[in-house]
Amino acid sequence: MRLISVLLVCSLAFTLNLNAAEIIRTKTSDAATPASSTTKASILPIAREIVVAVPRLRPYTTQSTILVETTAPPLSPTSHKITSTLIETAAGAFEDPSRYFQLLPGVISDSDQRNDFLVRGGNPSENLFVIDNIDIHSINHLALADTTGGFVSMIDNAAVQSMTLHTADHDAKFDDRLSAVVEISTIPDESHPAIRHMTEFGIAGVGGMDSRPLGNGNLFISGRQGILNLLTNDIGLNGVPHYTNNLVRADQTLANGDRLWGLSLTGIDSIAIHPDPNDSAETNPIDIHYSGWRNTTGLNYQHLFSAKSFGITTLSNSEQVQTIAQTAQLEASLPIYNEQTHDGDTALKTEYTLEANAHILLSAGATETLHRIDYSILQPAGASNFNPYTATSTIPSATNIRRNFATADDGSYAQVTFTLPANARFTVAARAHHWAFDHNFAFTPKASLTVPLGLTHSFSLGVADYAQLPSFLYLLSFPQNAALAPIRARHYTAAVTLIDRSRLRLTLAAYRKTYRDYPVSIDYPQLSMANIADTFGQAFLMFPMVSRGLGQATGTELSLDLRASSRLMLTGNIAYSRSRFSGLDGILRNGSFDLPLVANVAAVYRAGRGFTASARYTGTSGRPYTPDDLAASYQQNRDVYDLTQINALRSTPYARLDIRLEKATQYRTGTLLWHGGLDNALNRANFYAYQWQPIAGGTAQQNQMPRFPDGGVKYTF
Repeated sequence: MRLISVLLVCSLAFTLNLNAAEIIRTKTSDAATPASSTTKASILPIAREIVVAVPRLRPYTTQSTILVETTAPPLSPTSHKITSTLIETAAGAFEDPSRYFQLLPGVISDSDQRNDFLVRGGNPSENLFVIDNIDIHSINHLALADTTGGFVSMIDNAAVQSMTLHTADHDAKFDDRLSAVVEISTIPDESHPAIRHMTEFGIAGVGGMDSRPLGNGNLFISGRQGILNLLTNDIGLNGVPHYTNNLVRADQTLANGDRLWGLSLTGIDSIAIHPDPNDSAETNPIDIHYSGWRNTTGLNYQHLFSAKSFGITTLSNSEQVQTIAQTAQLEASLPIYNEQTHDGDTALKTEYTLEANAHILLSAGATETLHRIDYSILQPAGASNFNPYTATSTIPSATNIRRNFATADDGSYAQVTFTLPANARFTVAARAHHWAFDHNFAFTPKASLTVPLGLTHSFSLGVADYAQLPSFLYLLSFPQNAALAPIRARHYTAAVTLIDRSRLRLTLAAYRKTYRDYPVSIDYPQLSMANIADTFGQAFLMFPMVSRGLGQATGTELSLDLRASSRLMLTGNIAYSRSRFSGLDGILRNGSFDLPLVANVAAVYRAGRGFTASARYTGTSGRPYTPDDLAASYQQNRDVYDLTQINALRSTPYARLDIRLEKATQYRTGTLLWHGGLDNALNRANFYAYQWQPIAGGTAQQNQMPRFPDGGVKYTF
């Protein structure tokens, strides 16, 4: 099956190359402009761009690159590039890259208390993170094995040169994810000083970074230690997280022009959640003890084969270990869940890029990944008493997983980008993937077209298929779950750049995503795992499942970027979308993250004398929720959902205002910057869920983050 996948992709690339010959012959004489005189050496600076990530090209991306140009065309409207400066000055982000993404069009948050972000109706687990061409399990602290969100990012903003969020039509080189790809470049801009140091102290923690030359390259080290545990024993979670992270990254240019670069990212975290058993308003009767450790280490080698071709080989290893213990407070500390899991991935991938001529860019590659699984999970049958999807404890929910094994999967891809007359670009690609665990195979083709409309306008269309295997946590939880198929999603996208000038950019985008083969519960035919994001402390969310779920997500997004003056920058977007998913019964219902209307407005004002003020306002429709069956809930003194109204009701609208002020002072030896601000400055009580109060009895509204201070000081020299 692996040989078939490689042959299919290679056959596609060969066929496209033959068809491209006719396009080349019919190209107009415009191709003979002076710009074409640079094509002989054009691959050399482009290859270097991929390593050092200078701003004029997207790091590690070639999909939209026209090699005969001295600068790359603008990003697709389905991609959003963010710099560390934007993240640092943004109100409400805690200088956390993942939290900043929640400001972008088509992106929403599950909860203010975590940095999960959901892209165009998709689950957070549908997002892929890639740092310096190395795939990462998760970039967040307190991130469970089946999620990609957490409390804060493990990668400090000081280490980020740029981040690009691809919401559709991303390169076939990326391992398939159903919603989005986040590319992170930690390679410093060459315009920065050769040696930089920084120390900081703030709400997010205390830490620093050091960047300096190393031979024919650079060495970068950063680290952070959380301090919230020194300030309080409860940040609204009935506990406070402890965390430490560090990053080491280095790169070298070899004598022959080849380059090496690599990194090691480590995060260690823990939290003890202990609700007050004497608080009548308490809704969580479960004590949770969590500890985790994760590391990703990888090395890239780039070789220039010629002036028109280069290749990159990457070897990486990721490890994630976590321990979770849960006990029922009101039942004599009855153990209800215990988890000790170790996920390890070792991956080898190779990529090849060729500028066939001024009109054709070819790329192809392959990846082989070895997964090492060591799971010990125990969920006694009594845990069904905490399962709100059932009104009876007769359905057994006991789980006992003890598995230690290794399994592999492999993927290969081919992609061709044609430069057509009038500087239009047509990209066609395909990816093949084989999973040895369950012998599944997926072939996912993609195509996109971008047509310039004058000097400042463009129009693009795209269609792409993606496939993603459910997490091993679900695959191993029950015997029948081992047969779960890869989840499939097809994206249809259209976007038009209405205005693209130096001071104003206005874009309009629309999309439709169709899902199939989503894991759904056998015991509860209304339940789809697409509607579950935050599984922290919810051990009951493991069921016998089958791949029978369907889904639809559609939306329209209008985005504005305005430089009103040399001091004032404004960004804003408004999106209308709907997302619906079905369980085993096949009935499409509102998704748990279906927010029909979302609006974001952000402003940054540089007042002079080192002062910078920023603000952000977010408003959304209310969250869907499932009401309790009150008769059954009172009878059993716990949440029992009314399964006839899954996500049928909607809360009041969400609104949040964040503000931030910073002051930078230049000294002879460096720059001192302090900042302060408020998240949810108006202290609005934004709805999160209705939950049962086991001591007082009855349901109570649980809200998201109240007013929360932000502040810190940073010294760079």
